[in-house]
Amino acid sequence: MILVSGYYGYHNSGDEAILAALCQDLNGLGVHSKEITVLSGNPAHTQKTYNVTAISRLNPFAVVDAIGHGRLLISGGGSLLQDATSWRTIPYYLSIIQMALAFGLKVVVYGQGIGPVKNRLYQRWIVNAFSRAAGVAVRDPGSAELLQDWGMDSHLLSIAADPVFGLELESEHSPESSGQTPGITINLRPYRHWDRDFPHWIQLIKGWLSAFELPVRFVALGPGDLQIGVALQRAIPQLSVIDAGHWRSALRLMGQNEICVSMRLHGVIFAALGGSLPIGIGYDPKIEVLGLQLGIPVYPAAPDIRLTNAIAGLLTDRASQLQQLSHSVAELRQRSEQNRRVLATVI
Repeated sequence: MILVSGYYGYHNSGDEAILAALCQDLNGLGVHSKEITVLSGNPAHTQKTYNVTAISRLNPFAVVDAIGHGRLLISGGGSLLQDATSWRTIPYYLSIIQMALAFGLKVVVYGQGIGPVKNRLYQRWIVNAFSRAAGVAVRDPGSAELLQDWGMDSHLLSIAADPVFGLELESEHSPESSGQTPGITINLRPYRHWDRDFPHWIQLIKGWLSAFELPVRFVALGPGDLQIGVALQRAIPQLSVIDAGHWRSALRLMGQNEICVSMRLHGVIFAALGGSLPIGIGYDPKIEVLGLQLGIPVYPAAPDIRLTNAIAGLLTDRASQLQQLSHSVAELRQRSEQNRRVLATVI
């Protein structure tokens, strides 16, 4: 049995897409879905969606039993190891890794983004656990540099890309489909200064409707997003609001319009994969890293007039921007194959 640990079963479309990519990679390596057991926040949903076995990640007895019957633990992907949102996050995921190692399981770190981690104790703990893993693939050079700064041997690291770039896309989701319609998609997630910024977001979006004479829609991708969209819609009746739900719907929705402004990392990735020109809102350093990888603009988490200027620039120079985006996506898709190669070596 192969055990999978990550932020799964919480209706976050980005993490669900990562799990889909991981299952795709494992299936491609000859691992049947029924041999995969996922630690999930909603085991029934995970089991039904991916045709895998799933257990509650919050049930310590079930987790210990699964580890005791496993042969491999895959930790990832996503931003599992950071202490910006909670001090509990890192201890949870590292405890799963250490327990697996204690039971004699091989461990693979799959497509993870590392940091921010301010606690030096956590930094040492991460390096200690990763150094004992059978394979470590991180999703960007910055994550590798952090691990090396904390003392990890570079020879133990593989630099890949976010696993979602490795998903096999249906034809209607590819940039070559040219199915984008005139319009702007926006995604916002809960963040620290949301209450303060709310009236300014209203004015900014109203300005887009007036300046560009294009429809604007809000797509909810994760917990808390829908409430934000509904609150904005009350003040802006022309704003349509859609709850993406399944990750495939999220991928389709974020790539449909010409322009996509997203605060969620995978909102940007979905847009890029679908051929919509993305603009990132950097509530977290990982958005800035992705912006550099894709060569797209990223602005601070605030209702900034520069977002309006960026939209205008992309609409004016759409053809050349699409060409550059397509090249960057192709490069990251190729780089994401390293996640599967690390799995293949261990399996």
